[in-house]
Amino acid sequence: MKKVIAFGVVAAVVVLWNITVWYVDEQLAKRDFSAVYANCHKVWSSRGLYSTHDERNSVTAFRRAFGRGAYGAEVDFHYDAKTDRFIISHGHPKKDANGDYIYPKKEGRILTLEALFRAAGEGHYFWLDYKNLEHLTAAETEQAINRLLSITEEDAIRDRLYIEASNPLALSEYTDAGFKTILGIHPLAEKNIFSSVVVNAYKIAYYFNNITALAMPYGSVENPVYGKRAEERFGAIPVFLFHVPDEELLLDEI
Repeated sequence: MKKVIAFGVVAAVVVLWNITVWYVDEQLAKRDFSAVYANCHKVWSSRGLYSTHDERNSVTAFRRAFGRGAYGAEVDFHYDAKTDRFIISHGHPKKDANGDYIYPKKEGRILTLEALFRAAGEGHYFWLDYKNLEHLTAAETEQAINRLLSITEEDAIRDRLYIEASNPLALSEYTDAGFKTILGIHPLAEKNIFSSVVVNAYKIAYYFNNITALAMPYGSVENPVYGKRAEERFGAIPVFLFHVPDEELLLDEI
């Protein structure tokens, strides 16, 4: 009897899963994604264009990238709730004796998002990699959103921002506030037998949260994460790719 019940439960879960996947695919097929990219689906720079480790995420690196023709740049940042600042930094900061976070300086100073926006000038796009979103409280998230709204009022900068994080619930609050958002995910490589299941799980998470786009690594040329099958499974969902192999033919194809 227990085996029969267990089989029935498994069968019900499988049926419910497939119905959910079908429903999500049907609903996503009806969505209009035409305004997501705003014609900026090009190769962007990661942390600017730099020649040394210290130059990464610096004004010099970003200016160099834009000067070489990059449409946009990926930027790593943290929100410091105590000082109400968005500070550009990749690694998670440590605390000093007073409990304040210590951030690395860029070209002799702490670099904030608003300072970067001013230095970069108009017309550039930014893929903002939010390093500590999941560590913020609800009150701190609200404070951060209000601050970001304040510093993106001018020059239509808000229309050129994409905020990436891996927490869909917290990230959707930024979408609700009027920002474009990117859910960072890590599907399995295509040769893995469970890759389609994981892709469908991510699609469901994407659909049931108010998220603009997805971001994922490309993977290897021989066994890609975002190969032809993944491209078909994700359908029209807007996708940002990172860690793409430096292969000219592959880049041209993408």
